[in-house]
Amino acid sequence: MKKNDFIQIKGLDIKDLKDKAKAQRSEIEKLTMDKNMKKLKDIKQVSKSKKDLAQVLTVLRQKELLSQLESKVKESGAK
Repeated sequence: MKKNDFIQIKGLDIKDLKDKAKAQRSEIEKLTMDKNMKKLKDIKQVSKSKKDLAQVLTVLRQKELLSQLESKVKESGAK
């Protein structure tokens, strides 16, 4: 994943990130099947896709934690 793609991912909301992670998982499944059937020429493509998925999941988790923290701060501020 290039730096511009990573910056774009950081700008997505939680729902879009979940959709992107789901699409990335299906791509990994497809690449793995192609690798096992000897159709895939660039075997490193599977590991690159796994790395991209990990980056998407990391950003997703960061956003989830941030939203939880913001809700706690709002609750404590309202008291």
